[in-house]
Amino acid sequence: MEEIHNPYAAPGAPLMSGPPPIPATQRHELAGRGRRLLARIVDQLLYVACFIPMLVLVLLPDRPDWGISLGLLLALAGLIGLFVYNLALLGQSGQTIGKQWLGIRIVRSDGSNADLGRVFGLRMFLPGLITAFAGPLFSLPDALCIFGNEKRCIHDMMADTIVVVA
Repeated sequence: MEEIHNPYAAPGAPLMSGPPPIPATQRHELAGRGRRLLARIVDQLLYVACFIPMLVLVLLPDRPDWGISLGLLLALAGLIGLFVYNLALLGQSGQTIGKQWLGIRIVRSDGSNADLGRVFGLRMFLPGLITAFAGPLFSLPDALCIFGNEKRCIHDMMADTIVVVA
């Protein structure tokens, strides 16, 4: 018996249980969730460490009048210096200090290098701006998306990036 084919029928598609994972190229292995979290913690602790000079000067028992101003100036210089250094690293190798220490880096989803504009603008600035207005309504789902098949946060999807073993 001959099968009847309807030329006007909608095309069929195979059913899947969720989006397929982004394949790691032959050169790249996706970084694990724990490594990514630890790199983030290291980066945040480095920023917190910038406040140590200020705390020392503020907590001195015989603090001079200019102690708080000097401490604040040192903390601000440390924060700006660390931020600029991390931006330079991101532009050069797709890594922050924490990512460098843990041997992971940011690349495009096709495995090519991610440029600084993409990493800073789409992966850091835009999600930060959304978080400033939406707070945990954005930041919590952003972080929890790491548990999906693709191991990508929302900020990774926005910037078309993945984090791989360096």
